[in-house]
Amino acid sequence: MVSWFRNVRLGYKLAIVYALSGFLPVVAVLSVTYVQMKQILLQNERNSMESYLYQALASMENKLAIYTNLNNYICYNQTISQVIGYQYDSVYEMYNQLVTILDPMLASLKYFHNDVGKATIYVDKDMIKHGDTLAPISEIIDTNWYRSVADSGEMQWFVDKNEEIVFGVSPMSMLKRYGLDGILYISVEYDSMFETFKQTLQNNYGIVIFDEKGNAVYEKAFFDKKYLEYELNAAQLLDQKKNQENEYTILSETSSVTGWTACLYKPNSLIVWSVTPIIRIALIAVFVMTLMSVIVMMILTRFVTKRIRRLRSGMKEVEQGNFEVNITSDSRDEIGDLVNGFDSMLLQLNTLIKEVYEGRIKEKEYEMRALQAQINPHFLYNTLSLINWKAIEADAQDISKITLALSTFYRTSLNKGKNVMSLSDELRNMRSYLDIQLMMHDYEFDVEFDVDESIGQYQSLNLMLQPLIENAIAHGIDVKTDGRGKLTITGKEDGDLIVLTVSDNGVGMSDEQAARILTEESKGYGVRNVNERIKLYYGEQYSLQIESKIGQGTKASIRIPKRIS
Repeated sequence: MVSWFRNVRLGYKLAIVYALSGFLPVVAVLSVTYVQMKQILLQNERNSMESYLYQALASMENKLAIYTNLNNYICYNQTISQVIGYQYDSVYEMYNQLVTILDPMLASLKYFHNDVGKATIYVDKDMIKHGDTLAPISEIIDTNWYRSVADSGEMQWFVDKNEEIVFGVSPMSMLKRYGLDGILYISVEYDSMFETFKQTLQNNYGIVIFDEKGNAVYEKAFFDKKYLEYELNAAQLLDQKKNQENEYTILSETSSVTGWTACLYKPNSLIVWSVTPIIRIALIAVFVMTLMSVIVMMILTRFVTKRIRRLRSGMKEVEQGNFEVNITSDSRDEIGDLVNGFDSMLLQLNTLIKEVYEGRIKEKEYEMRALQAQINPHFLYNTLSLINWKAIEADAQDISKITLALSTFYRTSLNKGKNVMSLSDELRNMRSYLDIQLMMHDYEFDVEFDVDESIGQYQSLNLMLQPLIENAIAHGIDVKTDGRGKLTITGKEDGDLIVLTVSDNGVGMSDEQAARILTEESKGYGVRNVNERIKLYYGEQYSLQIESKIGQGTKASIRIPKRIS
């Protein structure tokens, strides 16, 4: 984006800046306004939802209070306790009491309250089950709610979501006078119990009620057909609350009667929907006004940048090689200063061109001198060749041999000014160098080459081995006092690498001295230079390694990658 803006014409840049300077503040104001309006709408809706939820929950608790009173009427009715606790002489006598007293009293609950489905008393008395009004307690002793009610001694409400019934269960403490345990069970129609939520809540709301254990006992959504995708089940609602997401406004209220928690939710997008069209219209108006401003700014900018275009035209002529362009301006503003500065720059440029031209002439002269200097090696080769022929004529074989070795060494070393050569040339060069050294030392030490012929095709740095050989002779073999000296040069392939070694059986050195040779220019024998050249040319992972033991000798190893010369 930055590079694109840099390449846009100045007129367009100014138009963009003008547009953004007008457009962005308006958008910012609209954004802040939208956020504030959204917060106000959400807070108002939250207040309304609190009212709806409170009313619905209060209405449900009122119903529960009625059912609780009915429960207490039965539980604490002395007549019912006497009918159940009495020791009858015959089954007929008991049956007569149940039909004439117990059945009408329990049936009156259903008569006056149509939503009551079943009223049953469960007793731990050895007696025959009597319809839906009286049953042995063994029928409910294995339910998941029996022990909770028996231990608490209070009325509790439960929901069977599969059967869609709500039932209240309470211990009948009056029966303990007769040495009996009893439980009163009253069921209420599922839809009737939660009908208050349907009546109180408006469209586009959802309600989920959880019991004290967190199980969903009631789920209902009141969304229009086009908004059904906003409906949440119990698990989705819990995820929304747990993750504290902002997609829904969720309110919770716990009933003091049942311990149930009612969660009312509504999508935030539906809450703020009413303000969205207003914002959309405002954005369209801002866009139109901004577009008109851009057009006006482009017209004004075109007038302002006329002199800049004239300057640009002059620059194009200079690009094409015409340095005699003359552009001046009488104005003293920034653009006028720019035009006059360009004209002054052209004058200086012409002066610099003249100076560069003269410098190129001098550079050619230096190149000529360098070319002449390259003739000197040929003079050296010819001189050595003449000495060789004179030595042959005088039958001086030693002089001829050392002259040929010296000629070969310098011809290969100079290598026409190149920094690299083939390993075969490098090794040939070292053989010539060692021939000279052997003659200089009157053949006082032995030389052994153990080199694979296959490595000759690969590339080597020029004079990479010579400093190592010279160092081995001067500091290893020459100072050896016992035995005959030996110098061994090896060259082997190791996978993708070439391994070259120079070993001697000289006096050796300490580890500190070996390390110092690689980091210091010790006594002027270029070993460190070899190490640095290897790293510079092949990379930091390749280098010279020196291993040495005092009294046993020194081994210098070079590992370089295979590169065809």
